[in-house]
Amino acid sequence: MKQICEKSACTGCSACMNSCPKNCIEMKEDEYGILMPNIDENKCINCNLCIKKCPENNSIEFHIPLRVYAGWSLDKEERKKSASGGIAWEIYKYVINHEGIAVGTQYNENMNLVHKMTDTIEEVKKYKGSKYVQSYIGNLYIQIEEQLKRKKEVVFIGTPCQVSGLKSFLKNKDTSNLITVDLVCHGVPPIKYFKDYLKYLKIQNKIDNVTFRGENNRHFTAYKKEKIVYKRHSKEDVYYSAFLEGLFYRENCYQCRYAKKERVSDITIGDFWGLGDEIPFNHKIEDGVSLILVNTKKGDKLIQDIKSQIFIEERTIEEAQKGNEQLNHPSYKNKNAEVFKKLYKKYGFKVALENTLERGKLDEDRDIINAKGK
Repeated sequence: MKQICEKSACTGCSACMNSCPKNCIEMKEDEYGILMPNIDENKCINCNLCIKKCPENNSIEFHIPLRVYAGWSLDKEERKKSASGGIAWEIYKYVINHEGIAVGTQYNENMNLVHKMTDTIEEVKKYKGSKYVQSYIGNLYIQIEEQLKRKKEVVFIGTPCQVSGLKSFLKNKDTSNLITVDLVCHGVPPIKYFKDYLKYLKIQNKIDNVTFRGENNRHFTAYKKEKIVYKRHSKEDVYYSAFLEGLFYRENCYQCRYAKKERVSDITIGDFWGLGDEIPFNHKIEDGVSLILVNTKKGDKLIQDIKSQIFIEERTIEEAQKGNEQLNHPSYKNKNAEVFKKLYKKYGFKVALENTLERGKLDEDRDIINAKGK
């Protein structure tokens, strides 16, 4: 079997799948539920485009932020509904209002998180909120390339590795109309774990959306037609707790090459944790505040274009780094992460989670024995 990159380094960005001229690469779950490229050797013509386009096999252009802002949308209602300060919403809205294309994530009818593109404000509303799971790219990079050929302005918001995958796929193509926005990312659990958890809660067929932030901040909140079906605080919800504790990210997340102040995109957004702790910030932030790293001239132009719709105040990169660990280093790997994987492979999600989400010392032998008895 041809290896595109080291398995532990694979981000699941799907640049390889989008690059294959024979459509012989499919993203499939491995034994741990992690999406990995699977090559149909019978179709493969050994052109090696998948290897050449993989960002993990190439040098990546990083940008030192030109400016750092704290900010938020001046639309009070949209700000309250957003994960942080609603800057992503304002970016999307601006591009849509200028006849462009917005690319973001939403849940489909099977509660799979997927990247999609739209040219309508109504669809963009479905992109709102933090989603602590890896999204499925599909053939989206090909679709973006087609829009760029039509001279459409496209804004893509995703994790840094997804931005890198897109840029690697489009290398040597005209990307003058492409704006990339990456997130200050902690790491991503596979979608399989998220769906297993919905089954664990017995709500997998009863909901159409899930949020972790926004109006019900720091709660795992599941909805059906905008009515709450399930709601639990991050400290009480086991999936949320496992995410925050770094228990079940993809392996590459623990060695992420994008977790630093130098960024791969035009703009970086996230929560401005620690804002005002050392340098006074004389504004109320209860309704959410965004960290905005302006990394390129293209990104700077976009922020200036939406300036009338947002509040921004310039801050320092040092302040941003103090409050956001992932601007300094990757998330730390939970000491029970490998045990989780072993138990997951043998017993499934419920047993793996219940026997590894511990605040104290884990006795691996004891817990495996307990798992066998369930």
